[in-house]
Amino acid sequence: MIKQKTLGVYHLLAILILFATSMVHASDMDDVTALLDAYIETESDLDAQGKLMSEDRIYIVGSPAMRMTDNEANMMGQAHGEKRRKAMDPESLYYATIEDQIVRMYGDAAVASFRRNINFRPSADGMKNGMSNNTARQLVTVVMAKVDGAWKIVHTHITPA
Repeated sequence: MIKQKTLGVYHLLAILILFATSMVHASDMDDVTALLDAYIETESDLDAQGKLMSEDRIYIVGSPAMRMTDNEANMMGQAHGEKRRKAMDPESLYYATIEDQIVRMYGDAAVASFRRNINFRPSADGMKNGMSNNTARQLVTVVMAKVDGAWKIVHTHITPA
């Protein structure tokens, strides 16, 4: 009788552990999804976007590819381009959208792959000055890791689609 009760307790404990593990995984997936959403939403706010990344993030972009391992210098270069774009047409619209997002969780790491569209829509003045609507299509892989208990982007690879 005592063996049956003990066995029952072990079964209950095993079920609770499995349930708790799936809850932690679901919470991490929610956090990773929120991080990816913030990454896309901050496309035109690079100061905010930089806070989503680890200090040692690796950034690979372009064709031919450029690889940067100093996230501070990388974000400074991107901010320079953003400042120039805003100076040329302060009323323009610049935003990103994503399609076909796939996320895989690996404990305290996650990998996301998606298609990203970077959309530029000039103002009427910008159009008069020769600017035009533009959409850059890209394939993006983002690696995220839990750093000091918070999810951060640690690697980004962007390729023209």
